[in-house]
Amino acid sequence: MSFIIMLFFMLSSWPQEQPVPPLALTLEQAVELASQQNPSLLALAREIETAQGQTLVDSALPEAEVGLELAGLNFPGARQVEQETSFGVAQTIPFPGKLKLRATAGRLIEAEARLRLQKARLLLAAEVRKVYFRSLFHQKTVEILLKNLDLLQEIQKNAMARYALAAVPYSDILRVRLEIARTRNDLLAAGNDLKVSRQELALLLGLKGETPLVLTSSLEQQPADWKLEEWLARKRELSPSLQLARLRQERAEVFSQIVLKNRWPDFSLGFFSPSKKLGATGLSFGLSYPLFSRKRLTGEKILAEAEKQKALFASQAAERFYESRTRQAAGSLAQSLEQIRIFEDSLLRETEEGLEKALSDYRLGRLDSLNLMDLYRQASLVRLEYYRALYLYQSALADLEMAGEDYE
Repeated sequence: MSFIIMLFFMLSSWPQEQPVPPLALTLEQAVELASQQNPSLLALAREIETAQGQTLVDSALPEAEVGLELAGLNFPGARQVEQETSFGVAQTIPFPGKLKLRATAGRLIEAEARLRLQKARLLLAAEVRKVYFRSLFHQKTVEILLKNLDLLQEIQKNAMARYALAAVPYSDILRVRLEIARTRNDLLAAGNDLKVSRQELALLLGLKGETPLVLTSSLEQQPADWKLEEWLARKRELSPSLQLARLRQERAEVFSQIVLKNRWPDFSLGFFSPSKKLGATGLSFGLSYPLFSRKRLTGEKILAEAEKQKALFASQAAERFYESRTRQAAGSLAQSLEQIRIFEDSLLRETEEGLEKALSDYRLGRLDSLNLMDLYRQASLVRLEYYRALYLYQSALADLEMAGEDYE
């Protein structure tokens, strides 16, 4: 018995895992958190450092050569000669302009790495925005269905009270109970959708799946007054994909210039000191001319021309892709805004007023349960579709922000 008591105290004193506190996030905070913890962005940031290091390597002078020369080797049977040793240092110096062009090409590659990081951040921010508002939409759906349950239970009480007075048939109660069961099933499905969307958001944010999230931004938020054409022009000017396409053209042009420079010789300058005459320092000068490298030079020229053509075609394709995606996204945004206006102009208000009047008429016996349930379903559908339209607007806005940036 004492052993059981001791075991009970040991288990009760065992440290329990503390529940994860809820994390409140605005949309902006969610985007920032995702940018800080996303592994792909961290890898792209390291690529910038890699490009910077490679630029230093490519634009550096070749390593100096330290040599020791022994002259006057005496072979058996040959006439003996005096031996002399020379110690020297030689440095290869590329033709003027070669290292500068390599440094320019390296800086362009660095700029491309920064733009790839910027592009990935933009795409990630758009994805976070879509999942964030999708989760808000599912949350709003759950809230609406819970309110619907409360309303249906109130209708059920009224129906049972009127049935007790023999004012309505029992079928009225059955209709309400059937609607309650249907709403509970919808609530289960909506709760599962909410759970899945929260898990997707937690994954994008680099959080554990069980971290409870409190989304504090509003699904109804809309941007301040802005002119779409001006915004699109600014977006095009700052587009990472279009800037990348232009940089690739510049890099291909620099590569062509490097190929032309490779036809010119590199120099070699050295100093040496003979062992017999310590003060007599010598000087050596040499050229490394591509005399027997015509095949390599021809191949480099073909490669340079091909790269220029590829960069040009890729730039044209990126432009067309960007324009097409932007037009599609702008059209979807305009359509979603029009849908919201339809709801907000009169449909929401008229539907709510109609449902309130129907409830009042049902209590007074002026409306039967069949028509009441019909009006209830219409009002519930209008509310859900309104918030769906708000979500589609936010999703279309995210698509517009990333339009054309998913070109590879």
